[in-house]
Parts: sequence; C-alpha cells; structure tokens
Amino acid sequence: MRLFTSLRLPALLSASLLGTSLVTPALAQSPAVPVVAVEAKRAIVTESLQLTGTVTARRQASLSSRITGLVQSVAVDAGSYVKAGDALLTLDSTLAELAAQSADADRVAAQTQLSESNRLLEETRSLLKSKSVPETQFLNREAAATMAASAARRAEVAHRQSQELVARHTVVAPFSGVIARKFTEAGEWVSTGAPVLRLVELEGARVDVQIPQERIAAIADDTPVEFTIDSAPDQSIAGRITARVPVSNPDTRTALVRIEPIDTNIALPPGKSVRVIFHPQSDQSVLTVPRDALIRRADGTVTVMIAQPDGDQFTATASRVDLGRTFSDQIEILSGLEPGQHVITRGNETVREGQPVRLLDN
Repeated sequence: MRLFTSLRLPALLSASLLGTSLVTPALAQSPAVPVVAVEAKRAIVTESLQLTGTVTARRQASLSSRITGLVQSVAVDAGSYVKAGDALLTLDSTLAELAAQSADADRVAAQTQLSESNRLLEETRSLLKSKSVPETQFLNREAAATMAASAARRAEVAHRQSQELVARHTVVAPFSGVIARKFTEAGEWVSTGAPVLRLVELEGARVDVQIPQERIAAIADDTPVEFTIDSAPDQSIAGRITARVPVSNPDTRTALVRIEPIDTNIALPPGKSVRVIFHPQSDQSVLTVPRDALIRRADGTVTVMIAQPDGDQFTATASRVDLGRTFSDQIEILSGLEPGQHVITRGNETVREGQPVRLLDN
C-alpha cells in the first residue's frame, strides 16, 4: 500500500503541474465572452455630498420685561402672529403713571418760573439802560433766569424719565413673527431679564448644515446645492450658499454652512429637518470608472477587469486598483489603471484572467 502511494505521488504532481500549464492555452482557445466595457477617462466630475441640516429663523428672541413688576395682562398666546411694535404684555403701571403725572406738574411749574424769570430780566435790562435800577439788580435777575432755565431742563428730563418708566411696563414685539412659547400669565410677578415670551421671525428662514472638516474645502460659495424638507421629501428646493464659517467646532469637528432658497417666495418652517445635497466639482481632472466595474475581494482589495487589446481581439486582464473619492455613480481611481484602457462593467464577475472577450455596445 505504501509502495503504491509513493509511486502515484510523483505522477499526481506531474498531472497537476501539467493541468495548470494547460489552463491559459485552453482559455485562449475558448470562444470570446461577450462583455460591456467603457473607456477610462480623466474629467472634471461632480460628486454628491448628502448631509442633514436644520431650518433656522433669521431672528429669534426670548423677550423679557425691562422692569420688575406684576403682570397685568398678556395679549398673545403661543402661535399668535404679531407685527413689530405690537403690545404683547403689560405690567401694572399705576405707581409709575402717578409719578409721571407728578413729574409733568413739576415740568409745568418749572416752565412757568422760567418764563417769569425771563420777563423780569428783560424788564430790568430796559430800566438799566435809563439808569433807573442799579447794575447789581440786573445781575441778580440774570442769575435767577439762568437758574430757572436749569431747573426747567431738570424738570423736562425728570418728565421724560417718568414717561420712559411707564413705557417699560409694556413688552412690545421688536420684529414681526410668531409667538413660539409663553412663559408667564396675568397675576405673576416677573423680574427684569426673566423671559416672558419667545418670538420667532418666519420670513427669511435659512438652512444651517454642519460640514465635516475634511470636506469643507470642497464646498465653495458657488457650489450647486439643493435640499428637501423631511416633511415634504418630494419637493426639491434649489438653494445658494450665503455663508461659510471656516472655523471648526472642536467638539464635532464640523464647520457651519448656511443656505437660502433661490426662490425668495418659498416659506421655510423654522425647526424642520432637511436633507441637503451639495454637488461640488473636483478641483482638477480625475480618472474615474463606474461602480459596476469594481470587484471587491474578501481580503479587502479591489480589482477591475480590463479588456486588453490582443491582436484583432481582446483579452481579460485583472488589475488591482486603489480607490479615491466617490462621484455619484463614478469612483476615482488613484492607481492601477491608465486613461484609455477599456474597463469591463458587465460580465466582469464571471470572466477569467486571460479569457478572450468580445466588446458589446453599451
């Protein structure tokens, strides 16, 4: 039994070696396999970068009272549309109004005293010309008129302060928009600076999206961009980039890009999630092949089958390639392929190295 095994082993090895040496000639003599191939070319290509963004309001503010007091009335509720200058909330201003009335009375008295001082001064000036009064009396009247003028100005300032104090008991809308939230009700005591209402501007909303720091250089001001609101995925909206913040967030390693719709009549609801698609172009021509040309191996390598000219026909040749960026349905090839070579896109999974192939029209 051992003798038989030892005698057959060299024969088996010879047969195996012989069989291996006959593979290539056998494939070379087999009928050409029909395949579809495309020519690898260098070109300026456009990729698609899809990210998630958020519709943000151009202006939004947490409104607060400029004075401490008791809420007398709230004229709005969440969802109310308001215009700039509308009174939204009023505090009890009884004491402030009484103080304003007192200041107004002081102002009138000061103006009356100033008028009387000016009258006496002019009278004394006329008498001084005829030397009917001493010059000292004229100087006294002149000083009294100056002091009356100062008192009148102080009274005027005090009156304006009292009016401003009354006005501060009312919270007004700084811009037009919608009340997003109400934080207080009538009868509550509020302090200066405490938020009472949240106002969001609806007009001019834009889309904010965070770009990974390694891709921000590919996004230029004129990069084509479109976006869809997640609540209306079938409506694609063309946009334009209005701001790029090159400073990256150290926590997320992203940079802010702001987008506005080209059609200014489109109303964007603030707070909505959107899907943004950028279409940056390559900065220089790159060599690309279709995705279908790639054959991914179990060991992680990627190859393509090339239809190599062989006399009056083509022969399949495998080539390992290194991949770069993705441009829609095209993949950038960094090495392993030359421009002008025909890369098989259909039939590449079954064709074997050295097998004749026949190119079909796409």
